[in-house]
Amino acid sequence: MKYKKANSQQSTYHNKRHSRSRISYILLVFMLIACSGGTILHEYHDVDLWDWKTDDTISFTLPTITSSGEVAATIGVRFTSSYPYNDLYLLGTLECDSSEIRTDTIKVCIYNKKGSNEGDGFPYSTITQRISPIEVGSGHVYQYKVNHFMQDPQIKGIAGIGLHLKSD
Repeated sequence: MKYKKANSQQSTYHNKRHSRSRISYILLVFMLIACSGGTILHEYHDVDLWDWKTDDTISFTLPTITSSGEVAATIGVRFTSSYPYNDLYLLGTLECDSSEIRTDTIKVCIYNKKGSNEGDGFPYSTITQRISPIEVGSGHVYQYKVNHFMQDPQIKGIAGIGLHLKSD
């Protein structure tokens, strides 16, 4: 009988300890999510993999900004091995309340000089690259629009374009 009682006490102790570790883990996850804040926007939009035309615009609408300041910006490109060039040139246009503020020419290196893919992932490789920070003011509606800026008016092999904006 003593053996069963000791075993029962040990089991109760183990369950309480296990419950505490689960609660601690859940709290840690919530804290990490709260602390990793600052992300204003992080999304990708698909493009026509076989026929992305120069005038096909990818548009990102920022949520309403509540405080003014500088926002760190990263552009992402998802592509396949069918992309025929080493680099991809993009035109990024920032608009505030439907008025153009600035336009950036962005060069993304898809393949290095040895012809190796610079991205990560499968089935699409993804490259992310920092771009010029964006200055925002509170209460305004912002859009960031992206077009390809290649000599070939329609390109293939690009699957999607992403934008990640993060406040500091």
